[in-house]
Amino acid sequence: LKAKLEAKKEESMSKIEVKKERSINFGVIGSGQAGSRIAETFYKLGNDAICMNTAPQDLKFIDMPENNKLLLDNGIGGSGKDLSCGKAAAEQYKDKIASLVDTQLADAQVLILCLSLGGGSGAGSCGTLVDILTTTGKPIVVITILPLDSDDNQTKNNALMTLSELSKSVQA
Repeated sequence: LKAKLEAKKEESMSKIEVKKERSINFGVIGSGQAGSRIAETFYKLGNDAICMNTAPQDLKFIDMPENNKLLLDNGIGGSGKDLSCGKAAAEQYKDKIASLVDTQLADAQVLILCLSLGGGSGAGSCGTLVDILTTTGKPIVVITILPLDSDDNQTKNNALMTLSELSKSVQA
């Protein structure tokens, strides 16, 4: 049974690695748990994708090759909805993020940044990631996840702060 499951997993991975011919090549960057899950979905559809997170426990379950993942190790095992922690981690790994984008998303014509507005890793890294992606000269699309009405006040506040930061980037 284990051998059958392993063979099936290898078969599905080989399907993923087949590049599809497209009119536009997207390069997808997922940050945080939600953003990484979105990037994983794009990857499974045949797009180039990378992901990053400050929480190793979240990153290990993303079904993508290890060289497409980057742990922003800040020493505490995640950002815990702390925007400053996510931002500091992204700033610390700025060169590695840029290198990962350059190597894994070299064929991309448009870059898609995916993140949740309410968390710490994704929302906290947003500004830094937009700055890094801007240097590529490629168009940037940002896909964000809004908090639910039932989410806590910290999550909603993070969303407002991150939306404000994104709108300033657009204006600039």
